[in-house]
Amino acid sequence: MKRLLITLAVLSTLAPLPKLSLANEFIPLRAGPITMVFDTDNVFLRYLSVGDHEILRGINAPIRNQHWETVSPKISNLQLNQNDDSFEMTFDVTCQHADVDFRWEGSITGSDKGVIEMTFDGVAESTFKKNRIGFCVLHGPSAAGQPWQVETVDGKKSEGHFPKHISAHQPVKNLKALAHEVAPGLHARVEFEGDIFEMEDQRNWSDASFKTYSTPLERPWPAEISKGTTISQKLRISAEGQTSDISAFQSDRTVLTVTGKEVTLPLLGVQVSGEVDHLTDKQVERLKALKLNHLQVDLALSDPTFVKEFRSAVEQAKTLGVSLQVILGLGDSPDFKSLIREIKNRQPPVTYWLVRGGDPSDFHAAQKQLSAIGQGSKMGVTRVTNFVDLNRARPESDLVQAVGFAINPQIHAFDHASIVESLPMHAEVVENARQFTGDRPLVIGPITMTPQLLDGNDEYGGLLRGGALPTFVDGRQVEPFTAAWTLGSLKYLADASVDSATFFETVGWNGLMDIDDVSARPQEFPSKPGSVFPVYNLLKEISSFRGSSVLQVDTSDELSAVGLAFQQGGRVHVLVSNLTGEPQTVSLRGMSGETFDYQVLGEELKTTVAEISIQLPPYGMARIDRMINE
Repeated sequence: MKRLLITLAVLSTLAPLPKLSLANEFIPLRAGPITMVFDTDNVFLRYLSVGDHEILRGINAPIRNQHWETVSPKISNLQLNQNDDSFEMTFDVTCQHADVDFRWEGSITGSDKGVIEMTFDGVAESTFKKNRIGFCVLHGPSAAGQPWQVETVDGKKSEGHFPKHISAHQPVKNLKALAHEVAPGLHARVEFEGDIFEMEDQRNWSDASFKTYSTPLERPWPAEISKGTTISQKLRISAEGQTSDISAFQSDRTVLTVTGKEVTLPLLGVQVSGEVDHLTDKQVERLKALKLNHLQVDLALSDPTFVKEFRSAVEQAKTLGVSLQVILGLGDSPDFKSLIREIKNRQPPVTYWLVRGGDPSDFHAAQKQLSAIGQGSKMGVTRVTNFVDLNRARPESDLVQAVGFAINPQIHAFDHASIVESLPMHAEVVENARQFTGDRPLVIGPITMTPQLLDGNDEYGGLLRGGALPTFVDGRQVEPFTAAWTLGSLKYLADASVDSATFFETVGWNGLMDIDDVSARPQEFPSKPGSVFPVYNLLKEISSFRGSSVLQVDTSDELSAVGLAFQQGGRVHVLVSNLTGEPQTVSLRGMSGETFDYQVLGEELKTTVAEISIQLPPYGMARIDRMINE
């Protein structure tokens, strides 16, 4: 008899967890044929669609100070009058942080004719410097390659296309209006008032959008905003053409389908810890259980402390029985002499030397110094911020043997929904990188929740965000959310055939488990001494499938659930994650056969048909095992 064993939320229940950060409050709205939701937590109009065709991914109005820090909005006095196919909404927003005090009044109206108007009327209650204030309009990734008609502020009209491949620079400037083809017979139009707008391709940062914003970056920034300054903007969005009977059948649940297509799981590794120099016996035991391929360390060769860091990384790699990837930041006076001495003395198991930064002379200097060392390792380049820096400074030397870049989802937005939206872009940036890297290995990492290092800067930290945690730490590291996001990342990196992927750190608040002494931790990071985070449990599950064939799992809703399948001997194993902050039931298809017995742990044995229904808690995970040769 064939038997299907289902273990629900196995990755979320192996250890006690802190209270989850759950979904934002979304208010469903409708304007004629256009549906959307309003995210009150982030003052964000999201997912504007006609049927199953998205016309805009979203609209918000961020206040960004001189450090590009987005000041969190706080909404109040929200008033909503809503009918079946129209609505009127008004609200007040306060943005306060450090020297910034900016207030604005917003309104959104949606008519039964499919027209939406938004207004922004703000006043500075303090004097501060800003990089950006006002509306950002996000066209989703489905717009890539679609025809558009652009009207510029001088009244000229022109036709073109959204970039299919990721554009390194602004694809259009001086916008007054933009219309594009959403589907045959359906066009969406956006009109802008109150400033000069231009577009950037946010896929460069693994964001799932083309962003139209003001003010043009060609103007000097930051710019001082004096107390009492007023800023007003207006948008008009409309759907034109065939808007009736255009939607396809929509299932009430997400469907995951195990396909027969084999994909390649990247070689997995982690960074060395930024908090501890040595691993305890318990930490070594746990890390060995993951069957990792490598450790990754970033060395600043102009800082004398790099020698100690290199020795520690080599010791840890040898203890764990893994290889080493070394990122090199040269700085002003790189000490190659000391590095070469350490290499000769310690014989590190290095597979990749990756020079960070976009200056070709840095790579050539490192290549010249290290080429005589041999050891069979490859010399390459990497960017420790995002794909954008690689896209804007593409390696041209034939001596470059490998190419890398980091991924993090929090350059422009920090909420759960936006972070989830970034996942399909992990495949997108890899596929775009392949256009100019050819068949050279793609070494992706570090992949983290927040920016870690900036090219040209040897200090930890990304963009400022405020709050009790350092800028390079996210409190969600301890939550199932990060594990669910990581499974999504792995799914899309495997689909894109990435060679190597490095996630998080070994130990610490950017790690897979915490350090033993957490007494200095702020309450915003509620972990326990030595506790294992859910993302560790995910990687441990995956380690048990080492040597398996990896099968692609398609999803009917990429923002709702993802999966990854492994075929190992006479078994198929599927890992599934809920990408939402609400409980949901997903359907799993592709497990061929008429009926199966299955068992949720702690319950009675049951029988099901080939389509399996799986109930998942918020950001929860399930492992499904099927015996195929019994």
